[in-house]
Amino acid sequence: MAFIDFVTSFEKVKVQLVDSFPDLCVYITKSKSEAKGKDEIWFFEDGGGSDKLNVKIVSNFEDIKVKYVTSKSQAGWKNKAHKLQGRIG
Repeated sequence: MAFIDFVTSFEKVKVQLVDSFPDLCVYITKSKSEAKGKDEIWFFEDGGGSDKLNVKIVSNFEDIKVKYVTSKSQAGWKNKAHKLQGRIG
């Protein structure tokens, strides 16, 4: 599930936020059900749990480059061969 918790340690994925050349464009939703099973739609939730992806924002040595977008139609994978495709949501 694409339920995201930002952490400072024990991350599963290191994310670099970028303005250009992202691997994944992400739409942020306020609805937990809308993010279920989708890599490109994220719902932020505080606290650990087995259904959450713990991510850490980094400036280099990232696992994935992400750009936030303002509409669901803009969201999706730009790097179709990325190793995390289908593994976030």
